[in-house]
Amino acid sequence: MLFGQQKTYNWVTGSDETVSLDPGYYHGGPTFQPSPKNLAVHVDVDAQRPATIAMVSAQEWNDAGQHPEALQDLKYICVQEHVVKATYSCTPPAGVPMVVVVRDERDWERGSFFGEVISRHDRPGQYADRAIAAAAAEQRRRDFVSPNNVHLQYYDWACTDNCNLPDPPQPKVFNWVASQNETVRLDPANYYANHTFNPGPQGGNIQVDIDARYPVTLAMVDSSAWQQATQQPTAARNLSNLTYNCVQQHAVRTTYTCHMGGFWSQVLVISDERQEQHDRDGDHDRDGDRDRDYGQGYGMVSSNAGPSVFPTSVRGAALTDRDEGRRWESPNDVRIQYYSWNCVQACDQPDFGWVRQVKEKYQLTKVLKVYNGLTPDHDGTQVSIRVKSPVPMAVAVLPSSVAGQLYAKPDMFDSAVSQSSCQQRGVQSSTFQCTLNLADGSQSLVLLPESGADIPKKKKAEVEVQAVKCIDNCAGLASK
Repeated sequence: MLFGQQKTYNWVTGSDETVSLDPGYYHGGPTFQPSPKNLAVHVDVDAQRPATIAMVSAQEWNDAGQHPEALQDLKYICVQEHVVKATYSCTPPAGVPMVVVVRDERDWERGSFFGEVISRHDRPGQYADRAIAAAAAEQRRRDFVSPNNVHLQYYDWACTDNCNLPDPPQPKVFNWVASQNETVRLDPANYYANHTFNPGPQGGNIQVDIDARYPVTLAMVDSSAWQQATQQPTAARNLSNLTYNCVQQHAVRTTYTCHMGGFWSQVLVISDERQEQHDRDGDHDRDGDRDRDYGQGYGMVSSNAGPSVFPTSVRGAALTDRDEGRRWESPNDVRIQYYSWNCVQACDQPDFGWVRQVKEKYQLTKVLKVYNGLTPDHDGTQVSIRVKSPVPMAVAVLPSSVAGQLYAKPDMFDSAVSQSSCQQRGVQSSTFQCTLNLADGSQSLVLLPESGADIPKKKKAEVEVQAVKCIDNCAGLASK
């Protein structure tokens, strides 16, 4: 049973502003910087007349600052129209600075313009650059034809309770990450298969970017079957009889994906679709060649039985092979960018969790009970203590060096307990929490029936102690 407390997060009011908009006017709020702890935007909108609110990348917004006519063509996301009074929320792409944009919905035929902030309250230390802009705006107040005053209350995602505790574990974020890349060269009807993928027990996905000069066919095939087929003298016929998966034809520039099932490794095969009698004068421009050759080749076709015909068993070559002795008749250079599925956020941070230190029922006597080994592994280590006893108990967390002296000097007990920041007196059924820091060193939990308590025979007291400790990615924590 876990009974400790955790940090509590919620939306708290941050900066706010009121902006005046004429018909068709725009306004951009502060730049929002997404982070693993703050991925969403939360804004209260209160407008005199209907407005549209959306988000756009800060880069696009800044670029359009010099060209207001481009404002309506920006790539807005999370668009909410006809807003008068509402709470607006959006989760923009991770890692992309974004701006909240408000537009007055009334028609205006003379182009796009920017509104004007008429009041603003930023929290101390926030948006210092906006204070400079506001000061400049004060000097150029203008008259509005038909102002729509829109109040925007921005919110921050922040800790609201138990904020001195360590952060709860953040979920790791995974995504495709570029790994190795290579460029291979193929003549008409050549193939290239030099990269083997090994799925886990549950299978797995692959992702590869392809950029080819001429169309190619992509497919996955069982690695052992491919190896056996290519080692035979009649490889061209053998390759035609294999079963190919995730076949994609006529690829020139594409992101190729495939889900592999089971344990078995598979090979990515890239085949040039042109026939061997391809025009080899080499004088065509790249776009012309692509148009001429598109779909002419005969390669793998999408069917359960695999291709009916496979190109002759002539291998292409990676340009890094430096096969200088080979004469290329009509080279098709194919750039291959491989990807791996890796953690991209919150990968190395320590993960914390509740760890049980003590759980026991013991025979109650007038003798002091001591539990050692409460050693914090980080500042702000939370310790949760639950005690249940038939008689009132004095409970305290003391330095282990002090607790060790109490057996020989029981008269020190009351004085030692009174100096503890983590203690309760007269406890019979209670759960309470304390916080320990690294400087506190090794601590001990001590329990003793209160003076004058009548100890019943064959009765037991229950005690359970849990502490927040690092349970994963602890190397960085230990080094601090």
